[in-house]
Amino acid sequence: MGHQSFPECVWPGTMCVSLVWVRYFHFPSSLYREANMLKLCLSALTVSTLAALAGPASAQQATTPPAAPAQSASSQSKSPEGAYSYFVNLKNGDVVTSPFKVVFGLTPNMSVAPSGVDKPNVGHHHLLIDKTLSSEEITQPITVDEQHVHFGKGQTETMVTLPPGKHTLQLVLGDWTHIPFNPPVQSEVITITVKG
Repeated sequence: MGHQSFPECVWPGTMCVSLVWVRYFHFPSSLYREANMLKLCLSALTVSTLAALAGPASAQQATTPPAAPAQSASSQSKSPEGAYSYFVNLKNGDVVTSPFKVVFGLTPNMSVAPSGVDKPNVGHHHLLIDKTLSSEEITQPITVDEQHVHFGKGQTETMVTLPPGKHTLQLVLGDWTHIPFNPPVQSEVITITVKG
């Protein structure tokens, strides 16, 4: 029985594999040649798959970096006139038992979103405990520590645990990069007493 020739691998993958199986069962003596054909077909499949994956990925890459967001010269996002944050459930002079709930308020001309969301008049809360921001700190990303609590997921309330005694609290709204707005969107500093 003569050896039948098949066309080259036009459809890498399953077509080549089925041709190998058909030829193997019809011509068992050509097993070695069929194994080589299978290797060639699988190699072609691998190369074409990698090319397909690499092509779209490289086509989607930007050739120039994205434009910087619109911010003032000091890298602070501009806030609308009259915007401020406030404590919904606490006022200056309140006496509380620890842990206590703190609810954040914000004027309607601003909105809350998670950090990283770069939209005009949108930010996220930071709670300052026994601390205020200096004139230099108000123009830079807010520090993260026990006195500068970030709410980068867009939270509007929290539970706070403080030791007995007097403490100050202040809310400061940060933009998508944790930098306070200009002018600052913040609450008044309030003093509370935690009962012992």
